[in-house]
Amino acid sequence: MSYRFAKVYRPEHSNPVIGSARLHLETRMWLLALDRMQRGGHAPLRSGELELILTNEKGEPYSDGRYRQVRGNLVKAGLLAPSASARCLLVPSSVASMDAPTKGREECATHGHNVPWDGRHGEWMFSTPERAREWELECDNVARGGEPFPSSSWARRVREGTVNGSTASAA
Repeated sequence: MSYRFAKVYRPEHSNPVIGSARLHLETRMWLLALDRMQRGGHAPLRSGELELILTNEKGEPYSDGRYRQVRGNLVKAGLLAPSASARCLLVPSSVASMDAPTKGREECATHGHNVPWDGRHGEWMFSTPERAREWELECDNVARGGEPFPSSSWARRVREGTVNGSTASAA
């Protein structure tokens, strides 16, 4: 069972604490992932953007190995998916999810889709982008109705094709 303990309102990619070298790099990378996260957990970054945002006390980037080490630590902690990279800090659906309506967002350039990563099962939540789009439509229906975000068990049933007969309802 999942409990919602906070609702976070994120400034649009401008949270100054993310760039503050006073915090541990793991904390800052995690905050950056949450700041950039879209529905599906993908947190896209442009080439070199990670190094521009997450710098040391002198304002210089860390080594590539240090960024890989930090991502690895966040993956081991279960806060990022194994396929997270410098271009997409993928947050597993078992850690965080968004209930905002979809607004014409593009597919993740790194992964080629916006399918959520299921941290509990260690696999993509849906086998095809089409199944993920059905999930997006259902989530949009929920968001428009002001109801709570669908539970992980609901999402699992969508993945297994057992919600609303065999497919999610279309808007």
